[in-house]
Amino acid sequence: MERRNRARDLIVLALAELDGELSTNQHRLCPEQLGTCRSRLQGYLSALDGDALPPKRDRAEDLGRLILDSWPYDVPLGQVILRAERAWRNA
Repeated sequence: MERRNRARDLIVLALAELDGELSTNQHRLCPEQLGTCRSRLQGYLSALDGDALPPKRDRAEDLGRLILDSWPYDVPLGQVILRAERAWRNA
């Protein structure tokens, strides 16, 4: 249960950071990619809250690929999202 709580906290933090980036566009990231990250993280949060987690082997880390391929390396939001997704995978 501790892993789930940690994952939930990190996902909520990542969603808050995403909302901040969407409202300010400080790092000039693609709004469609931010929307993809947001909807994926909301899905993770819903799965955690509803006890509907898929088996660990079926929990892909697709956001990492999107972030590493498309975003500048110095954007702190990327690390926040990657930590949240990793925590969800290990919950």
